[in-house]
Amino acid sequence: MTNSSSYTRWKRPSTALNHRGLIVLALCGLPGLDALRARVTGAQTGWIVACGALEVASVLSFVIAFRCAVAPRLGGRGAASLALTAQGVNVLVPAGGTGGLAAVTVVMTRAGIPRGFALSRMIALFLITAVATNVTLVVVAGIGVATGLLPGHAPLTLSLVPAAAAVLLVAVIAYLARRWPETNAPSTSRWRRLAQVTATHLREGLTWSAQLLRARDPLLILGSLGFVLFDLGALAAAFRAVGSSGLPLGTMVLSYMLGQVGSIVSLPGTTEGGLLGVFVLYGAPLTVTASAILIYRAAQSLIPLPLGLVGLVGVRRLLGEELSPAEGTPRLEAR
Repeated sequence: MTNSSSYTRWKRPSTALNHRGLIVLALCGLPGLDALRARVTGAQTGWIVACGALEVASVLSFVIAFRCAVAPRLGGRGAASLALTAQGVNVLVPAGGTGGLAAVTVVMTRAGIPRGFALSRMIALFLITAVATNVTLVVVAGIGVATGLLPGHAPLTLSLVPAAAAVLLVAVIAYLARRWPETNAPSTSRWRRLAQVTATHLREGLTWSAQLLRARDPLLILGSLGFVLFDLGALAAAFRAVGSSGLPLGTMVLSYMLGQVGSIVSLPGTTEGGLLGVFVLYGAPLTVTASAILIYRAAQSLIPLPLGLVGLVGVRRLLGEELSPAEGTPRLEAR
């Protein structure tokens, strides 16, 4: 059992969150940015509320996908608590969604879940909710814009090339994970041992993600899609809040998906800067886009945090449970 004090660090102010606040203050307070300040301060309240509601829906969709990935090892309440906690941690550790899953993996192992199960399921969940879903949407949007099936105007270099690159990236990762030589004898090199362990876990995650997808669980598919699409909807609502319709659907999806690459780099402003740069590249006005992204990022940061604290309460309860050897399901002790 783990003392609850080891988790108090999650309640401390995050430097990443503080940096985001400083970025917002700087953008709204620096001279020469009157147009940006006017759009943010004059944003329509109804659309701001809609932006927040869509972020809540995105988090709850992730909870659904998470529960499908860890069933039946964890009960519904425990899975929901871990999923909410993961989303809260992702706000504090912006690493493309991996920070929260890594923290949850540690919690699961300390709660008695086998380490292999926790790692393989979290890798599979990331591959489905982040990689597979995003690649699918980039391919659909890229081909849709290039062929005119989806509204949007972009040259082939900004439509088909991103789609092809997304498919190629996934193919390379899958190839390396499957072709990496397996050996029972550990290597004498520290880095080679790390590479062997990483490749093994990645292979297991790929195997489980394929099995989960082959099961065609509608809740897993809808949860994964909802996690991304509701977040995209929140950004669209932020554009509406500042008096703009944003980009056409096809280029809107492409800009959103490609702009999220900046969140992988855990540095202040990389996510905001990545989104802003890609949207402007696809033809969105600079001032309008910057003001919409500020509102969107505020909702994306402030909504998961309180939900994550709610989940953390459940996580602390989960750490006080025992695993049933027969069922592998947490069982609350009678106290």
